[in-house]
Amino acid sequence: MQKTSDLFIQNIKNLPIWVKQVMAKEIADDLKAKLDEFNELIQGEDLFQYMCPKVTFKGRQELEQKVLRLSEGYYIFMKDLIEGCNIFEITLKNNWALADSAKIYTRLLELEYIQQPEDIISSKTSAVALFIAGKIRTGEFLKRINKINVAQLEQAIRYQKELNDEGRHIKMASILIKLGFVTDKGLDSLLLLKDESKKRLNPALGFISIKYKDAQDEQNQIYRMQREIARLENENIIMKKRLKKILNINE
Repeated sequence: MQKTSDLFIQNIKNLPIWVKQVMAKEIADDLKAKLDEFNELIQGEDLFQYMCPKVTFKGRQELEQKVLRLSEGYYIFMKDLIEGCNIFEITLKNNWALADSAKIYTRLLELEYIQQPEDIISSKTSAVALFIAGKIRTGEFLKRINKINVAQLEQAIRYQKELNDEGRHIKMASILIKLGFVTDKGLDSLLLLKDESKKRLNPALGFISIKYKDAQDEQNQIYRMQREIARLENENIIMKKRLKKILNINE
């Protein structure tokens, strides 16, 4: 059975080359404008989306017995890993946001139900997952990806404490900028990454990224899109019948 991610990517590859040329330029320009500094730190091979953790023996036992009675998403996640899916595939096929997968990943890691592939232990990849999942804050994340060092983070923490004692509550991100350890653009890239990771992308509904107000809004929008797809399919059938009639083609 072909993977959802393969179908998604293949649909893009099947576009005419002149369309892909424009897409490549537009996407490259967009990424450069939004994530230029971040992309210098996180290369393609470091992307969390490519990670394919291994389900441990302990995890397989829980999958069979469900002793902890975790939410169904955790068991789906482990089943998909056993089938050889990576994070990107799991996120797409289940219509999750990347942040959803990151939260499940970090929790299963804590429970020792999954383990990272040996070649990425202590890498930037895990730091991205923890950051997206909200397990570590901006300062710790920047330290883990080697954007700032331990001494700089400790200096920023001390400075923040001094300001707090004076009744001035300043966020760590602003302090890091004030101390010159990161730039506004660099910080904007991180915040954009975290915000975008909360959005879902459903390739079956036109390669669109949607941010819903709540669960009911999600269902309403999906229902409307399903009706629109059905309407377009019906129009396509009618057009085919008319064309066959015009060309005198028998069914």
